[in-house]
This record gives sequence, C-alpha cells and structure tokens, in this order.
Amino acid sequence: MIEISAPAGSPESLTAAINTGADAVYLGLQDFSARRNAKNFTAEQLYEAAKVCRLSGIKLYLTLNTLIFDDEIEQVKQILQTAVKVGVNAVIIQDLALIELLKEAGIPFHASTQMTITSVSGAKALKKLGFSRVVLARELNFSEIREITQSVDIETEVFIHGALCVCVSGQCYMSVFTGGGERSANRGLCAQPCRLNFRTDIEKEYALSLKDLSVISRIKELEEAGVASVKIEGRMKRPEYVAAAVSACEKARRGIPPDTKKLESVFSRSGFTDGYFTGERKSMNGFRSRKDVLSAEHVLKELRSLYKEPFKRRKINIIFRAKAEKIIINAECDGVSAAFIFSEPEKARNRETTAEDCKTQLSKLGGTIFEAGEISCDIETGLFLPAARLNEIRRKIINEISEKLIIVN
Repeated sequence: MIEISAPAGSPESLTAAINTGADAVYLGLQDFSARRNAKNFTAEQLYEAAKVCRLSGIKLYLTLNTLIFDDEIEQVKQILQTAVKVGVNAVIIQDLALIELLKEAGIPFHASTQMTITSVSGAKALKKLGFSRVVLARELNFSEIREITQSVDIETEVFIHGALCVCVSGQCYMSVFTGGGERSANRGLCAQPCRLNFRTDIEKEYALSLKDLSVISRIKELEEAGVASVKIEGRMKRPEYVAAAVSACEKARRGIPPDTKKLESVFSRSGFTDGYFTGERKSMNGFRSRKDVLSAEHVLKELRSLYKEPFKRRKINIIFRAKAEKIIINAECDGVSAAFIFSEPEKARNRETTAEDCKTQLSKLGGTIFEAGEISCDIETGLFLPAARLNEIRRKIINEISEKLIIVN
C-alpha cells in the first residue's frame, strides 16, 4: 500500500496528521530545515514526537534539507546523534556533504525535492551514493515519474498536494537577491517573492504565482506505477489543512473520491492545478485572494473534528479467563504481548457476570489508537466483576501494550 507522508510543522499538525491516517510524517528542528519559519520542534519535542509515532506505528522523517556551511558541521553532528537516540526512520537531505555523516551514524537518508531529480540517470546516481529514497522534482509528469520509478531500484516519493514554485523547486535565487542576502530558499528562509503581484502583458496579475498542486484523485495510478510514497506539502500551514489533505489522501487510497471543495476552502490559490502531472500546463497561475482567505472560516471547525480522536491503527487481541481464585489475561498487538494475573473476582450475589459482559467492556477502546481484534472470554459461573473493575483491567492492558510498542517499534 502506498505511503501517505504528511507535513508536521508543529506539534499540533503532528497530531492532525496522525489522527487522520498518515503513514509517515516529516518534520524539522529549529535549524537546517527548509521551513525554518514553521514552528518546528525542539530536541525535547522530537523525543515526544518519536514516541507518539512509534506507538501509532508510523514513520518519522527528519528534514535536514538545507545547504550546510563548513562551520555548521559540528552542530549537524549533534543533531544526528539526537536522531539516532530518537530512532528516526530516515533523514531528508539536499546537501551531499551530509552523506558520509549519515552513513557513519547508520541512518537511512532520502533525497529532498530540492535536489531536482528529473531523470533515470539522476536516480541511479543517488542509488549509487547510498540514498534509499528520492523525492522527485515536482515538475515531472506522470510518464516521467513512472519511468524513473520502474527503471531504478530506489524508492520514489511524489508530491501529491501543496504549493508549487514558479521556478524549479529549490533553484530560485529571487528571495536571496531581494532579501538582502539573508532570505535564501536553500537555507530555509524563502520570503516567497513570487507571490507578489508582478505583472506582464500576457499575465495581467500575479504572473509568477502558481496555483497549488493537487493530484490526490490520481493516487491509485501512482500506487500502480510503483511509487512508494505520496507527499503533502505544508509545514507552514495550519493543522486543519493537514487534516483535510491527509483525510482526502487516505480516502482516495481506499477508492473514495476526495472532497476537493473542502480542500479548496481550507487553502488554495484560486483553485488547484495538475498541469505538471498531466503535461497540460494551462491556467496554472493563481494567487491567494480575499475570497480564498475567507472561505477557510466556514470549514475550520468541521476539520478540527477530523483529528479530535485517534485514528484506529492497531488491533488488540485479548484472552480473558476468570476463575474463582484468580483472573488470567493474555493480550497481543502487532507482535507485542503482555500477560496479567489479577486477584479473584467477587462471588455473585444478585447477578453474575457473563462472558459477553466481559467482552463488551474489554472492547470499549474509544479514545485510543486500538480497536478490538479477537476478544475471547471464559468466566466461571457464580462470579461477579463490576464494570468499573473491568474498565480498570482494560486500561492496564492498554497501558502496558502501549509502553511495549513504544520500545519495540
């Protein structure tokens, strides 16, 4: 199944991504991230994010995708030490100087879209250098994506929704020239001058501003082509945007048409474009109008409800046996198991507890990432277990399984 990789520009967006069905998240620390103006994460927050991701069984990718200066190498080494301790699944980079450092640290690394890989030969070169995945340039059409994916033994990742640069991604120097030398896109500080109202005779307004890409409805084609992951752009955007985009991708992957109107409402620049993907590069220009901004107000509350509750990701199996002298429980979830022995249940006075009563209480897993798998209950006659005690037992099972999943994954 094709992976859905979501942006986490803040802890709130991380929650939105996880609770709407993302399979992976990518995030940055305060430095060396191509989105340094996002909230991003401190080292302490990265530890917590990693624990949440392991519990949910999703992958965590760390972005170190800016160009690095020589006097910053030691700082990068410290970040990689943290990445090892945290257990990130891969680091996304642009600067080839980091390859040897990552190999020494034993961390898989992915090629950022800023590397502008547009050909089979480019992907082969990255494979030879040790990259395990390449995030392809956003300017490719579907045929080019498929050719690279099927010709090279390297995972490919493709942007499926989000902002486009009018210039080839990562190659624009407009920001650094207009920002006094301090606003380089390749240092994570793009001022987005292309969104200003430049005019030409051909394009009357906003001649350099492109609409956002959206090809969520084509996710099945990408999956069939062998693409490993689809990526949502948006670490600078609000959690509601992340929730809407991830939810749309997750549904489209299951064959349910995405709600493009809701996506447009939460964020668009006069609608979306698939011009690069289809090769029909017409009507690709668009800007963020007042109408676009105001449309978000009507959907934010609804979108917040999408990530209010955890996404059900794991099935938990429980064998429950209650005898007069003790209660024995065995629980299992995704290769992790736990065993419990509790003191004897009460003797029934008016009503005895049935196996169905036990199963009902143990299956109440709302507010967690778990859903009931196989729940087997065997209880001797004449015994009584109050609902409160069964709830307490269920919580202990969930807590121990959760702790073990955090350690193992």
